[in-house]
Amino acid sequence: MTHSSWPVLVLARDHDAAVISRALKRRRLQRLARGIYSGDIDTPADIIVRRYLWQIVDYFFPEAVVCGASAMRADPAAGGVIELCHSRRRPVVLPGITLRPQSGAARQPDDTPLHGSLWLSSPTRSLLWFFSQPVAGRDSGLLYSWWRRQEAERRELLSGLAQRAHALNQQAAVAEVTAFLRQRTGKTALPDGEGTGPSPALSVTAQLLAIELIALGGATQSELTARLGMAKSTVSTGLQELQRHSSIVATAGARGRGASVYQLARQAGWVLGADIGNSQALFIARSLDGRQLALRQFTNGASAQLIIAAADAIAALRQELSAFGPLLAVTVALPKPVRPDVPLSGRDGPSQAGLSPDAILARLPLPDGVHPLVENNVNCAVVAEVNHGIGQGLQDVAFLQIGERIGCGIIAGGALIHGARGCAGEIADLPFPWSEREKPGELLLEQHLAQRGFLDSFNAQRPPGAPAVRSLEALLERAARGEPVAQQAAQHYGEQIGFLALGLVAILDPAMIILGGSVGSNRLIVAAARRTVAAISPYTTVAASQFGHLATAEGAAQLALEAAQRKLLGKAVRPRQGDAV
Repeated sequence: MTHSSWPVLVLARDHDAAVISRALKRRRLQRLARGIYSGDIDTPADIIVRRYLWQIVDYFFPEAVVCGASAMRADPAAGGVIELCHSRRRPVVLPGITLRPQSGAARQPDDTPLHGSLWLSSPTRSLLWFFSQPVAGRDSGLLYSWWRRQEAERRELLSGLAQRAHALNQQAAVAEVTAFLRQRTGKTALPDGEGTGPSPALSVTAQLLAIELIALGGATQSELTARLGMAKSTVSTGLQELQRHSSIVATAGARGRGASVYQLARQAGWVLGADIGNSQALFIARSLDGRQLALRQFTNGASAQLIIAAADAIAALRQELSAFGPLLAVTVALPKPVRPDVPLSGRDGPSQAGLSPDAILARLPLPDGVHPLVENNVNCAVVAEVNHGIGQGLQDVAFLQIGERIGCGIIAGGALIHGARGCAGEIADLPFPWSEREKPGELLLEQHLAQRGFLDSFNAQRPPGAPAVRSLEALLERAARGEPVAQQAAQHYGEQIGFLALGLVAILDPAMIILGGSVGSNRLIVAAARRTVAAISPYTTVAASQFGHLATAEGAAQLALEAAQRKLLGKAVRPRQGDAV
């Protein structure tokens, strides 16, 4: 591989043109587009563009809004074209992707921050755009695929619809948007001020103010006025509303000439991520702005006793964290396929202690009105790594868990993949072995790769008289100390995991495969798997889990946090990550 001292992404505006020209002639840089280059001259340009897509878009189209069909796709670049509302008129053609500006309104107050100075069209804006198109040109498949991913409530989308249509000059679409939203539920709109559940119904202004305070950690009234472009009186009214409703916002001293600083109140509420496995459980509690409030972990050999202990732990946390307000949302991660709308049977059916997910939830002391989300444990792990971990910012990631059992969590095109029965990622069911002389059997791949099966195979092949290895951890410790036999075993084990990873590469084409679990994240295993994958697929990164054994609980907490924020504020917010209090 050719060495280059240049960074992966190089902007011409940051360097002298003559220096850039010499680097190109010496093959120290490759050109991606006019004004943008890469110091990685071995990786194909289209892969680099996808990896750094939003930085590149922000460079060419600062303050742009991703709009049109691009805003309604799970991956805005999936069609090979990204549509942008921007004053620039000339498109930018990149390797594999075209950035196409078009006329349209600049950022609106309810648009969603995307990256840097970029924004994503709000659900209301997307609906108005869709129903502004000629009937013959409307892609109904795109609309309903987009709608299935929406978690915004119909009431939120109807609120202020006429005003938003006026700002976007799309008043003609209001009637069709209203009809579409009413058809989705068959109910009439709720009157203003009427809410459901324990959370207050906030105005759009109050929601926007709370979102900014979470993102900033705190701000003065004048700072909020400047950031949101609202009138001072509007901001003042919104702050008063937030202080009335369950003390969502509180003042925190003064800044400058005595201006009050507003921030999320301590008692605004909290969320819980619960990882309830077969022999251990782990809980992470976070405040509404993402600060970690508590972490609890315990083990128990019997599944039935573990569920009882988990119930006791939740009851204790509710008591301990009562000063932080109500428990707003809970995600429970279970080591089984999860699909609430499809009953599962056989090995995919009842979970721990012979209980279904619903039966487990019924044993947990949760507040009235809080309906927990149930998710597969490895799915939660991949969410954690993509949101805040080693895979942050990537759209296509697979999390390969290797421990007592094996499993996979998949994010493709930015969306978590469940499958028709919730069984996507159940890689233990892959046929193994498979040849003219061998016939695959049930769970033989898991027996081959899970730590118990590999340890049994290693002991069966040990030299006569050599003592048996009782734990894989002990074998890996010996390998880390440089013992040749143990190193060879670790290399072989990592290679086998690499072969499984290559199977995922062939099917999913992920940008990254993250190895986790009690064995999978070991550095020797990761290194061997990385070499195996790189030999065949150099474009797929193999990395160890950043969160380690906390990945599942962390992902569950993040899913709960997103659910609470969407219910209260209308959208999920990227909070600041703080230390436990």
